Amino acid sequence: SEGTDSSGTNQETCQDTNTHAKPYTNTHTSQHTDTHEADKYNSDTQKDEEKSHIQSAAPDIGEALKESQNKETSDPPTDGRDVTLTDIEQCYKFGRVVGDGNFAVVRECRRRDNGQTLAIKIVERTKLIGREHMMQNELSLLGSLRHPRIVRLFAHHHTNTHSYLVMELVSGGDLFEAISDRGKFSEAEAGLMVSDVSEALNYIHCKSIVHRDLKPENLLVEQVAAGICRLKLGDFGLAMVVTEPVFTICGTPTYVAPEILCETGYGVAVDVWALGVILYILVCGFPPFRSRNRDQVELFQLIKQAQLNFPSPYWDPISEEARGLIRALLQPDPTVRLTAEQTLLHPWVKAMASTCKQRALTDKTPRDTEATEGKPETVQKPPKTNTTESLTDKTRKRAINEENLPFILDILLY
Repeated sequence: SEGTDSSGTNQETCQDTNTHAKPYTNTHTSQHTDTHEADKYNSDTQKDEEKSHIQSAAPDIGEALKESQNKETSDPPTDGRDVTLTDIEQCYKFGRVVGDGNFAVVRECRRRDNGQTLAIKIVERTKLIGREHMMQNELSLLGSLRHPRIVRLFAHHHTNTHSYLVMELVSGGDLFEAISDRGKFSEAEAGLMVSDVSEALNYIHCKSIVHRDLKPENLLVEQVAAGICRLKLGDFGLAMVVTEPVFTICGTPTYVAPEILCETGYGVAVDVWALGVILYILVCGFPPFRSRNRDQVELFQLIKQAQLNFPSPYWDPISEEARGLIRALLQPDPTVRLTAEQTLLHPWVKAMASTCKQRALTDKTPRDTEATEGKPETVQKPPKTNTTESLTDKTRKRAINEENLPFILDILLY
């Protein structure tokens, strides 16, 4: 998860799934011994001239130092040429790990020349064999996008063994972790998140780009103020420009749209379906379509049937407006499903986003105090029965093998 990493947390059913500059030292010394008595009367004059010469040369030494430092901290090549780790470390100072996955680790880093704090995604090339296209997608598409609700890719460098993606640092973790911690969110908070994601989707859809793997792990959390969590869309490994219906079956099972499974051809509307699933989870704590035995065939059948339910008591406090939006987002027919722009302009989304922002401005109490007064209900998890389930959520996320990764959220929320 840019920011944090989610590489390797998505899998397609067709296997197409995400040193320091040294100070200037003048080592040249000159020693002059004058044995001619006749020249002694010139000593004072010579000293004055030498002093004047040193003073006039000092600015040049300073410029040499500055030039040397700038040279040593200049960016490594980004034109595809291989560089060395030393080249990269001369430009960036690596810091703590802020995210990891099966294919990559994300570290905080700082530019040595201007101190800018960034994130650097370090991808081990051998782990991407057969998935090289995912890296190319992320570099070509994400590198061309400029939007406040999309994680920014600044540069990329490649050694013989690793690729280094220099990205915007989003330090609040990802939405998957937030759901794990909170269980569910208020309608106001969920509405603001939907607004953020709709903005990002509308931007890429206007460029005919479909993300194809929208899920909480690929939404990074930005803490901008007390009570306000904004989202940024990342991980464009499965994204593509779509100019005609696509038939490749790909994505993460919980969020995959029915038209993908039915192989009738799909486009950007599959991202809106995934947003509907995310909104459902945000307000109640569990996904709309789920197999009790975590059977993928059964799950896919439920998604294709698209029979939406709002079971009591979990949905009793949720407004009819929120339910109506979810129904419009989870329409099985993509031609009548809301678009990202329509979702952004939906009355409930606008009202909830405004309420959340206003509440953050007027509420002066710390978020911790707020949590003790009205701690959000958490999802009750089943008893832990094996070693993997006894691990912490974060450790479990790393421990589950690659084949089971698409079901992480299902395992957590059942």
